Amino acid sequence: MNHSAIRIELEAALSQELYESFDGAIIETILREGRVMQDHDELKSLLEGHSFKITAALAPDLHRICEEVRATLEFTEEVEFFVSNSPDINCFAYPRLEESQSHKVIINSALLERFADDELRFVLGHEIGHLISKNAQLQKIIRFVFPDFERAPIVFQNKIQLWDKLAELTADRYGYIAAPRLDQCINTFIKLSSGLSTSRISFDAMVYLAEMEKVLDYFKANPYAVASSHPINPVRIKCLQLFAESRLYKSLPQGKEDKKLAEAIRELTRILMVVGSSELDKHRSYFVAAAGIIVAGIDKNLTLLEVEQIITVLAKFSIFPKEFFDHILAQGDVNKIFAESVKAILAENPAERYGMLEYLIGLVLSDNEIIKAETDLLFDIGENVFGLSRKELAQIIGAVVQKSFVPKLFRLPEAEPGPEPQPAARTAASRPKASGRKA
Repeated sequence: MNHSAIRIELEAALSQELYESFDGAIIETILREGRVMQDHDELKSLLEGHSFKITAALAPDLHRICEEVRATLEFTEEVEFFVSNSPDINCFAYPRLEESQSHKVIINSALLERFADDELRFVLGHEIGHLISKNAQLQKIIRFVFPDFERAPIVFQNKIQLWDKLAELTADRYGYIAAPRLDQCINTFIKLSSGLSTSRISFDAMVYLAEMEKVLDYFKANPYAVASSHPINPVRIKCLQLFAESRLYKSLPQGKEDKKLAEAIRELTRILMVVGSSELDKHRSYFVAAAGIIVAGIDKNLTLLEVEQIITVLAKFSIFPKEFFDHILAQGDVNKIFAESVKAILAENPAERYGMLEYLIGLVLSDNEIIKAETDLLFDIGENVFGLSRKELAQIIGAVVQKSFVPKLFRLPEAEPGPEPQPAARTAASRPKASGRKA
């Protein structure tokens, strides 16, 4: 089976980016070699002692379903299936740490009691899909590096949260391959999200599908950042429907390229990429990028430290802050973008001028150096854009300097100007020069 074709394009790309950012191969080695007993599988011991293991002898029908799903997905690595006593309707996949061990799939008893066979197949296919794509493995690395996720830099939080949702959509495709009945898959989503048995509400999957189209239209018109590790049901269901009707699915196991499906998924998953929750946040993101480029580039040298500070703030408004920054930088007329974004923000929230000014002062101090051109620009923007008096500006700038400024202990002498390099020899870092014109 062509597993790479099954995965959602952006999910696969983000997986690779996060794995490399987290030095995944090194972290895996540390986790593997840092264990006290290399030949002992702690999770297996816990499950063998406190859960019910699904075997051909003890639960032949359940065991048959589990093995059929694994065979359908052409996953040849060893997987052990367990039932855990839990009232939560859920199921989990745990990747092995060493090749000598097995992967584990744990089914909560409440799910097993409430789900029909095809619904169970979808859930098992979904969890094995996480193992095939190695998303369960990446999740373990992320939790190791950031055990307290709230303390992770926001730029990572946003990307991980988007990746979480996309990983679920990829896993849903494996669930559908294991149980190719859209109505049963929809039943599964309803039971997982509501806890209800569909027989209790005379549930009609096709009527629900039509209702979800209306809800999807609402989210498209009213984008809002939903804080959850899973995508909202309307998106999950529509993505699965698109996959079920696609050239990609119909060409399995080869999995022919399907540009029409890829474009439809890209358009649909834009709903999941919302970070801000208002039109004002859009203007804030433009201000942060444009103002940052103007202030940081006043000395004709946009440094890596300054760019990192701009991108860190941009991460509050964009999942891909570096790409957004590059886009604004490429626009050329950042002064116009700056002026329009400031006008829009102040029209909505005039008091925000103080926070905007402090952001600019922070950029000036980011390289632990203050030059006259930078302070002149701060005074110019403060007086002519924010409408503050020079004395008030001096007090605000002074307060931030007193709180945050750490002078450089050593300053390298300026290099003698050399010959202008040829265009082909310019580095990527030397090309982006910000305009030094005043806003």
